[in-house]
Amino acid sequence: MSASLTPIYEEAAPKSRTRDLPLMGEGTCHRTKKMPTLTKLYTMQEASQHNTKDNCWVVIDGKVYDVSTYLDDHPGGDDVLLAATGRDATEDFEEAGHSKTAREEMRALCIGELDTTSSDIPELEIFPENQPPGYPKKLANLTKRYWAVPVAVVGISVVVGVLYLRKK
Repeated sequence: MSASLTPIYEEAAPKSRTRDLPLMGEGTCHRTKKMPTLTKLYTMQEASQHNTKDNCWVVIDGKVYDVSTYLDDHPGGDDVLLAATGRDATEDFEEAGHSKTAREEMRALCIGELDTTSSDIPELEIFPENQPPGYPKKLANLTKRYWAVPVAVVGISVVVGVLYLRKK
């Protein structure tokens, strides 16, 4: 008795790509394990555009999750998930120590995989409006160049403290 296997198709979005996966296994998006599927591929740039409460995607372990419906239920609050958009949040996810149950719940939110063949967008640098873009580098260079000034201030403070305590 032979049954034909029908691929699972996700809701199509414009300009998206798909990749054939031969067999489902642990860590895949769908809950079934023996069915070949097509999984949708998203670039980091595409995933980073979904960064609002109404439309929030996160990338964890190379998979893209639509967590929009889960924001209100997330035990850490919606701010944690919103802060994880636009970048690979795998490290944050692992450091939080999520339970096995949380990992199983994530599977239902998976909408595809990260397309690693495309170039990633660079990390964003955030500056206050009145601060010039090169300021952090200048500050780092000044700190390296004039390291003796803070050391001297600390040293003088220690000497003055010791002398003050000796007089008492």
